[in-house]
Amino acid sequence: MTIHQTIFQRRKQLGLTQEQVAEYLGVTAPAVNKWEKGNTCPDIALLSPLARLLKIDLNTLLGFHQDLTAQEVELFCSQVRQTAASQGFEAGFALAQEKVFAYPNCDSLVYNLALLLQSLLFSAGLDEKNATGFWEAIHAWYQRLTESENDAIRNSANYLLASQAISKRQFETAQTHLDQMPNRNDTPDKRMLQAALYLQQSRAQEAAKLLEQTLMAAVADVQTLLYQLINADLALGELDAAAQVAERVAMFTDTFSLSPYGKFVARFQIAAARKDPVQTTAILGDMLDSLKCVWDPRASFLYSHIPSNGAGISTARMIQPLLNQLKTSDEFAFLQNDAEFQTLLAEFGSNLS
Repeated sequence: MTIHQTIFQRRKQLGLTQEQVAEYLGVTAPAVNKWEKGNTCPDIALLSPLARLLKIDLNTLLGFHQDLTAQEVELFCSQVRQTAASQGFEAGFALAQEKVFAYPNCDSLVYNLALLLQSLLFSAGLDEKNATGFWEAIHAWYQRLTESENDAIRNSANYLLASQAISKRQFETAQTHLDQMPNRNDTPDKRMLQAALYLQQSRAQEAAKLLEQTLMAAVADVQTLLYQLINADLALGELDAAAQVAERVAMFTDTFSLSPYGKFVARFQIAAARKDPVQTTAILGDMLDSLKCVWDPRASFLYSHIPSNGAGISTARMIQPLLNQLKTSDEFAFLQNDAEFQTLLAEFGSNLS
């Protein structure tokens, strides 16, 4: 980390303004601003007082301390755990604090130590009076990490702080941390905490809506995964395995009140893979019938709190493209001369005209 990044981060962590730093060092606020932007550097005579103000050593200020490797962090955490076990929690905590002082900008170190010490403190058996100071120190580390340049660490810190705030009924604080987290699948799932917060605030309607929306998105993802698993089994020539997955899709579709079209698609894949015109045509009839129906998720108790325009979801527009594909694709050549199939084409084709 460069000197300008260190000055900016430590100033923010300590809650200092650029004006306060400038007053302490006898310079102007614009000068401090230029340091933090990397346009200029502090005079050499200012380095020691600046390091004292920022509560770091000169090596850290000048960037001589490099981040620890993942292996070094893991080994040190193991050392802290062993020290706490043999000499007591206080000794393990003191060892961790000393390391954080030496590497204050190594976010992976601070994060892993915070997680470790939080876990150890739960089982340390300290009374509330003696434990309070340790909890506050760990909380301060998490708070520092909410400004980490590492997305994963920053999001995890916000998640943990939001969870702690909810347990303490500090709802505004919890919401502040949740708002700093993105809505992405590669981060801790903020939606569960947001729903918990809504429930604590007696906002059950909002909690139900969020949970139902989350459930609908999750089951859609699982359904897509199962379809892909069928494709993978078919590509491997494992037809029986694919058929078993298709039946799980059917059960899954019914259990989570999805569009009935979904279960027929899975079974149709298996029948088509077997080149069975009778079974394929029979399932195709069910598929086409399901596409004519309007699916309304809100009709299910699982999704009754999700806003709806009341019209449901129509899938009839999918019928003609599906028929066109079946009539022209080489994959379905085994089907195209079948009398029952031609009857279906005539029936559903005329219904669309």
